[in-house]
Amino acid sequence: ISTHFSSSAKYMMMARINVGAWLLLIASSASAVTAVPSLQLFNAARNDVYFPAVGLGTGGYNSDPAVGYGGYPECWSEDAGCGNYTYTAVKGWLSVGGRRLDTANSYFNLKAVGRAMKDSGVDRKDMFVLSKVGPSFPLGYQDALDQFEKIKLELQTNYVDILLIHWPFQNPSQGNISHNTSLSKDPYCNFTSPLFNNTKCRVSTWKAMVKIFNDGGARSIGVSNYNVSCLQEIIDAGLILPALTQNPFHIYRSSTQRETIEFCRRHNITFNGYSPLGIPDWHQFPGPLMDPSPLEDRVAKVTASKYGKSVAQLLIKWQWQLGIPVNPRSQNLAHMKENLNSYDFIISEDDMTLLSSRPQDTCEVDPDFYECAK
Repeated sequence: ISTHFSSSAKYMMMARINVGAWLLLIASSASAVTAVPSLQLFNAARNDVYFPAVGLGTGGYNSDPAVGYGGYPECWSEDAGCGNYTYTAVKGWLSVGGRRLDTANSYFNLKAVGRAMKDSGVDRKDMFVLSKVGPSFPLGYQDALDQFEKIKLELQTNYVDILLIHWPFQNPSQGNISHNTSLSKDPYCNFTSPLFNNTKCRVSTWKAMVKIFNDGGARSIGVSNYNVSCLQEIIDAGLILPALTQNPFHIYRSSTQRETIEFCRRHNITFNGYSPLGIPDWHQFPGPLMDPSPLEDRVAKVTASKYGKSVAQLLIKWQWQLGIPVNPRSQNLAHMKENLNSYDFIISEDDMTLLSSRPQDTCEVDPDFYECAK
């Protein structure tokens, strides 16, 4: 099993060694469905934390419930009146054997997720619940602590399996129907404070995460959308490293993540890919080299037929063979089942290289997409 982000033999050798080391730690934990492998977390994680290879994303981009359940673009926000859609999706995911849930307070649907968890009949200890603080809400030490208490209350749980800082900065309007104007209690994170400093804000917020971890509120902690410089800030502050970083990753955003992935592997940080199938209900990639969605990619379609798999299954398995767990979003029960059954075949070395060589979505060609590679 190997990775192919670059034509550089030196990089590929490094990637093989690191992914090989990671895959030796893959296990079917008690909290995971047997058919879905898991990856052990390190750094700011208890020694018994295994991260399932696939989870259910629960954050959407639409605020119009008129699309109906499963309609495109999918609606997930309770603020928009789509809490029942989230409830149905989460309960369905758990009913077909899914165990990892990817949640966040900025998705504005934690109450619906919590109700589905409670009504699912699945023991809490058999679920893997990920949640995030910010960016619709302020970053900061006390802010993170306060948000976490509300997250637990809304999810109806007294702990999460992993808690992330959602973004390395606050974006008050993200995820909100109405603009969030609340200010941080932390002077390093308060935009109006003379002490405001992005680096000190991130470090202060991370200290709160460490407290949550040490107090037992989260079995592990991590970050999301952090680049190498943001991760290095934690090292420079002399603090424990994250167990995981969650960043965009798919065939059009793979080699452009090489620097972050290499850094993570050197420091035993799991790289978790979001938007593993792109965002087919919200964003179309520009042509002519890219197709509108990875699910429509000309090379992926031919390759998937070769293995008798769907394109989604091929892309999920491609990412897993790179050592990357994913969390595709779906309100379609058949698609959920399909995603869970993506691990019973091996993609050849040549096909891994082919998939890893697809054109990349840079900000030069796709400047209005927030996931583009700068």
